[in-house]
Amino acid sequence: MKTLQNLTKLAFLFIALLAGTSAFAQGTQGSQQGQGRARLTSEERALMQLQRYEKQLELTPEQSVKIKAIVLSSAQEMDKMRAAGGRPDRAAMQAEAQKRALEINAILTPEQQEKFAKILAEQLERGQGGGGGQGAPRRIKTPGDI
Repeated sequence: MKTLQNLTKLAFLFIALLAGTSAFAQGTQGSQQGQGRARLTSEERALMQLQRYEKQLELTPEQSVKIKAIVLSSAQEMDKMRAAGGRPDRAAMQAEAQKRALEINAILTPEQQEKFAKILAEQLERGQGGGGGQGAPRRIKTPGDI
């Protein structure tokens, strides 16, 4: 009988230890994902992307206004997908990224379109801007592919 009580206490202790370790791991994992930085808002991400495009593509003020609306709307859509709970739908995120690229491409001059296609290709090589994560292969069609 004492052995059963000791075994029960040991099992309870093990479960409590396991639960505590799991909770601790989840708490530290969240802080490691941002590597000490707060996650950027959709507006901040859109502004950073717009600034890169302005510099790389030499956008006119009219193009900047239109592209800002596109990247902000896209960033907000991506946030909605992430906030839906669970793992974001990779195909939906890729579709959103592709839609954004096509909308931006429609605003650009032919010379800017060439530069934009190169930017997208470089992002894919570096593993940015396509969803998937964790080294998963991904492919967003560039405007030149369509």
